[in-house]
Amino acid sequence: MSLRNIFLFTCTLFFLSGCTPKEPTPQAVIAQNAASNAMLLYPQKVDFLAQNISPQKVAQDDFTYRYYSPWFRMHVSHDKEDALWANTSYGLKNRYYGENLQLIDGDEIDAIIKSTNKEAYGSINAHAIMIQNAQMRNLPTEKPFFKKTTLPGEGYPFDYLQTSRIHIAEPIIISHYSQDGAWAFVESSFASGWIPTNSFVLVSAPERTEFINATKIAIVKDNIPLYNHQQRFITYAKIGAILPIVTREDNDFFHAYMYTRDADFKAQKLELRIPKSFAQIVPIDFTKENLSQIGDALLGEKYGWGGYLANRDCSAMTRDFLSPFGIWIPRNSAAQKSFGEYVSLKDLTPKEKEAMILKNGIAFLSLIYLKGHIMLYAGEFEGKPLVMHNVWGVRTMENGNEGRNIIGKAVVTDLYVGANQPNVPEQGLLINRVEGITIKPANPKSNNLVQKYPSVKVIKDNTVFFMDGSTLPYDDKKVKSFDQLLENADIEDMFSQKYPAFAPITAPALNDDPGRFRNDAFLKKLYGTSKSEIEKNLTTVNWLPNHGGKKLQFNKNENAAVQLQKVSDELDKLPEEYMKYLKKVDGTYYFRKIAKTERLSAHSYGIAIDLDTHYSRYWQWDKTHTFHNEFPKEIVDIFEKHGFVWGGRWYHYDTMHFEYRPELFESID
Repeated sequence: MSLRNIFLFTCTLFFLSGCTPKEPTPQAVIAQNAASNAMLLYPQKVDFLAQNISPQKVAQDDFTYRYYSPWFRMHVSHDKEDALWANTSYGLKNRYYGENLQLIDGDEIDAIIKSTNKEAYGSINAHAIMIQNAQMRNLPTEKPFFKKTTLPGEGYPFDYLQTSRIHIAEPIIISHYSQDGAWAFVESSFASGWIPTNSFVLVSAPERTEFINATKIAIVKDNIPLYNHQQRFITYAKIGAILPIVTREDNDFFHAYMYTRDADFKAQKLELRIPKSFAQIVPIDFTKENLSQIGDALLGEKYGWGGYLANRDCSAMTRDFLSPFGIWIPRNSAAQKSFGEYVSLKDLTPKEKEAMILKNGIAFLSLIYLKGHIMLYAGEFEGKPLVMHNVWGVRTMENGNEGRNIIGKAVVTDLYVGANQPNVPEQGLLINRVEGITIKPANPKSNNLVQKYPSVKVIKDNTVFFMDGSTLPYDDKKVKSFDQLLENADIEDMFSQKYPAFAPITAPALNDDPGRFRNDAFLKKLYGTSKSEIEKNLTTVNWLPNHGGKKLQFNKNENAAVQLQKVSDELDKLPEEYMKYLKKVDGTYYFRKIAKTERLSAHSYGIAIDLDTHYSRYWQWDKTHTFHNEFPKEIVDIFEKHGFVWGGRWYHYDTMHFEYRPELFESID
């Protein structure tokens, strides 16, 4: 489903609402408040529902992969028309109203659409991190787009340009900038849209890698102030924000950090002191105490459509509730209900729906869905399933006129909320609108192949599917020795050792060879099945053009040659003393087998480069097998920044060797 269709689908408001047709009288306001309070029949806290909580297993690696997915990508993930759907939907004239409740002038709409700089879509593809909390918008403007405010379910607070609120320290990838440069179109892990350019800073591959691999804390109290080490206020953080820490040795504070901008608009670390009562190490335990702390902090928060006024709507509440526990879910209600084992409740009676929810639901983990709304199942109370949700209101009908009883905040209710009010029709009750329950959010096994290799479409059911329709098995389910991994690695085995990108250069541990396990069938699929086919895929890389220049042959598939050209361009800018290691290249493409084996070398696929052997050490040449390196770390870092593993990271070392293996990196440029 396209982004446009998902958005329009989830914007169908069956019981969420906006402004009333005219200014209410004081008596009407008092009556409205009384009706709202009368609908809340249960204690507005979590602890009475969290008595019998079962421990839940969390796949933290999956959370990390999904949360930091914008940094794993090498480019934005949607095509132009799908990503910029709002240009068409909100470019319509005589339909949307502004902050003065008047129709927005057509020329103003045209100017906003023009400012989206549509032709530049996907031209930047730079990785960044949020340095402020920000509102993500469907168009690059802070101005609201309301539908006619006299209609039920329209007007305040339903600004159709509001997409979501994004936390500090969240990773993003930038597509392009607006014409004036004031806004950037970005993708986060859960949404895409426009954010102000002063709300983020670009971060390098080493900075991103350190950030991803750091121990993290989750904020567990809402709207806490953050201070630096000098106790100067920086910003606020909400539940759902995740921050890396430097140390936890302090008894009272976490020493965390975020990024800010220096005077040259470059990323600069900013150390924070966060009281340990405000945060916990991620993932926090799924216990009564933690559920109560998170839930009670979120209950009572005012409703904020798409994060309006820094408040949450229904799906933002469920997302932020689960995030500290190491559980990632998508942004909107339709996507959330599809993210896990979904049980349809359509065509059941209210009693049958309740029975199915009580039977299958996991308290504070299952999600209950109806069109346009999502709720967190909160467990059983007196034989009824209760829910926790942030909701605008309940639909009413009086004298044939539709209206709303406003709740406007996060509450605990049953599925009959409003049934005690004479103006709430039975067909409008939640229980009659509920369509299904997602038992538990999914935690599928994830890896980097899809993000890093354009030819890989998806990994599903232990099978790698390629864009041309062909497939390869992913995991042969065999336990292998080190020698067997070298000789007969499956695709899954390629990830069996973690590559230590940007780490200090030290002697590797015994048999620690990340990147040496290769699946030949996979590499042949990517780069060519034979010598002749591989040679057809070779292209020229201009090596160090400012220092004599050399033409190198490298495989053009999967961006390999493009990435090597980036390496060359960056190495070419290094000071002259580095050039002695770089000017002489002792090999790129050469169809041959690895010495003393029957396995094809990475050079056979045209995805490896050997620098000057004069400065190299190779384990098969060294009689003592003593690790020694002469290549400067600055050179190694540049290769790693663009997705090349270095043979100097291997126990079976080959320090002149660099090989394009982007799947082994969290994030590359």
